[in-house]
Amino acid sequence: MKRFGMAWPEGAGEATWQYPLQLAVHAAGNGWRPFLVNGLPATGDLAPLHRQALLLATEGGAGDPAGEAPGCAILHWLGEGLTLPAGRMAGEPDIGLARLHRTDIPAQRLRAVAQWPLILAASSWNRQLLRDKGLTNVLRCPPGIDLSLFHPANRAGLFPGRFLVFAGGPLTYRTGPDILAAAFSRFRQRHPEALLVAAWAAPGAEPSLPDATGLPVAAWLARNGLGPEAALDLGAAPQANLPTILRECDVAAFPSRCEGDPNPLAMAALACGVPTILSGNTGHLDLVGDHLYCLKDQREIAGEGGARDGWGDSSVEELLETLQRIHDRRHEARAKAQAAVRYMLDWSWERQSASLLAAIEKAIAGSPPPYGPREAYAWGISLHQAQQTAKAERVYSAILQRVPAHVGARMDRANIHRMTEDYSAAEADFRRVLGSRPDHAPALRSLGNMLRSVGRLDESAKALRRSVDIDPRAAAHWDLAFTLLLQGRYAEAWPHFEHRHAALGLRMPEASLPRWDGGPVGGRTLLVLDEQGLGDTVQFLRFLPHIPSAARIGGGGRVIFAGKAETLSMARRLLPPEDVFDWDRPFARTQCWVGLMSLPRLLGIRRPEDIPGEPLHALRDPARIAAWRPKVRATGDRPVVGLCWRGNPYFVGDAKRSPGLAALRAILAVEGVRFVSLQVGRARREIEDLGLERRLADIGGAVEAAGSDCLDTLAVLESCDLVISSCTSLAHMAGVVGRPAWVLLSDQPDWRWMTEREDSPWYPSLRLIRQRAPGDWAGVAAAAADRLARWRDSR
Repeated sequence: MKRFGMAWPEGAGEATWQYPLQLAVHAAGNGWRPFLVNGLPATGDLAPLHRQALLLATEGGAGDPAGEAPGCAILHWLGEGLTLPAGRMAGEPDIGLARLHRTDIPAQRLRAVAQWPLILAASSWNRQLLRDKGLTNVLRCPPGIDLSLFHPANRAGLFPGRFLVFAGGPLTYRTGPDILAAAFSRFRQRHPEALLVAAWAAPGAEPSLPDATGLPVAAWLARNGLGPEAALDLGAAPQANLPTILRECDVAAFPSRCEGDPNPLAMAALACGVPTILSGNTGHLDLVGDHLYCLKDQREIAGEGGARDGWGDSSVEELLETLQRIHDRRHEARAKAQAAVRYMLDWSWERQSASLLAAIEKAIAGSPPPYGPREAYAWGISLHQAQQTAKAERVYSAILQRVPAHVGARMDRANIHRMTEDYSAAEADFRRVLGSRPDHAPALRSLGNMLRSVGRLDESAKALRRSVDIDPRAAAHWDLAFTLLLQGRYAEAWPHFEHRHAALGLRMPEASLPRWDGGPVGGRTLLVLDEQGLGDTVQFLRFLPHIPSAARIGGGGRVIFAGKAETLSMARRLLPPEDVFDWDRPFARTQCWVGLMSLPRLLGIRRPEDIPGEPLHALRDPARIAAWRPKVRATGDRPVVGLCWRGNPYFVGDAKRSPGLAALRAILAVEGVRFVSLQVGRARREIEDLGLERRLADIGGAVEAAGSDCLDTLAVLESCDLVISSCTSLAHMAGVVGRPAWVLLSDQPDWRWMTEREDSPWYPSLRLIRQRAPGDWAGVAAAAADRLARWRDSR
């Protein structure tokens, strides 16, 4: 029977002892005889049940007498700097397991372990760190997760009405509790019901936070303004208690500056189905993906003689806004958490232990660990997903130097070029792929989207159509629809546009409910289902009044609308109030359904000229208009100009379409007009940040204080002589009621604004002011300011 030893340090802690425990259990079940060189861990280092399992799997837990050559391989836990304890037992061969935080590794230790056949690295970052220092005998082998313990289950509901944020790990500078405390304190000012569930432990051998030295965790929390009413101090919770704790929480946050492995606490949260926030650095890079929230704004940390290369400081602001997003968008957070549960199935200890044992067997047999394009590409993807694009591009380029035909590396490098707006380099890489693989659908699709970004729309449509013909997935149809709509080719676009629900993951009824095909509805009930953002809803509500005649509603038949809460007051002006429902609550039974944005196709809108552009006067509320007029116009006789500079911050393209208030200073410099802010949300803070309170009356804040009813916003617009807005729902609201407005557009506008033209077939009262160069908001603001001065003078 094959044997190997495991040399683990005393006081390593429960998480670290999971490696030998899980490996020993797996090895013993596969014909090996593992043993512990230093005997069983101390009682407090491992739960009693796990200690007993380790005892049974390791020849009673006792190792060979100290100093005797065991005649078999020994797996050594390597400390920081790849250190080993004095007098350690030598194996035949020696194998190391490294989980490193510090990056200043002594040269003599590198030379020593370079002679070993294998060093197992606890993360991709550790593997790359060691390879960059000249070691070629390194294999990534991260820890696993006990899925019998960590899995989704019902909450106990111990804290009704509270929003729980979990944090844990040692209370050290490395794990970033100061970042979390700063963000949570501000989050709690917005949401007093928030409660921090802190499972922070004493720092052990690591340096503590400067302001936490010698303090209990509760005292440090109190020093940071988080008393017992704001934070629950659990201390170092035993692993067996963690699942119950985690499942009570609404989010788990780990803004670590460095993790040597993927972070077992974060893995536990993901496996339990808790929405999770991770810093996009070091060991966390192994976990990054769409199933969690990644803190991508990482500032490099200098100092300590290069000991912290690769560490990252997360932005308090980004963490705060991510907590806000999870609070606001529970449906999205739940979807990510469910995806995380599926993702973590590949991280079971059974799988990881099997990989670890296989690596040990190969090392004993003298087989070197693999490291080629496959491993390098996986590292590049991790960096790419965390938006460490410069590093990822270097990895991809190095792969392509060795393997020019590596399609994945070339595609991903091209996508980085596209994201950084180096379009010529992106096109060259996409066309290089297509040169050897002309039917490569992903390359055709990516090329088509890139060509749309630079305004080459005919070429874009051609590439995207070929992509759809080869691989008719929903996302490819959606991309083609976007280009065709941007060109005004509506009749061609609508069939592809119908794939948007699958492409974008939009809400849909159960699959058994048929879609309305435009035919007679008769006595049945037709559900019109809202979709996408508020601006989309406003744009397409105009079609609701046209349905009854088109659908030939008969006796007992009806049209009902179900949508977002903020859209309902408008919909009730266009349909009987009893036929309008909040889509998060029960509504009338229906026999067929249609997406709101499918209505133009079914109602015969084949060209932009077919759009019914008359204002929806039914949305005007005279009582609200009268109530808001004094607030908006004040006492002067100057013309009133409403201003809005940011859209929904959760929209993926908001940074591209929203200039921010600072970029519009040229507009505010125009004298002789009264400026009122129509901005809502957190972007209102920019007024105070820029010291513009006296120049810009905060009407948006008053609308929010009144309940954020869209009918109030529409009433405010009626008292404005002109509205100037970026691409936001406010621009749609101005247009839908016929108010004059100028829309400030980026060089890559949404499809509804088309290209080149200064007017909109959707809204005759709007005029469009476009960027002429990427990012040139200063030019847009200058053009708007010049036009505003002439508008003022013409009145």
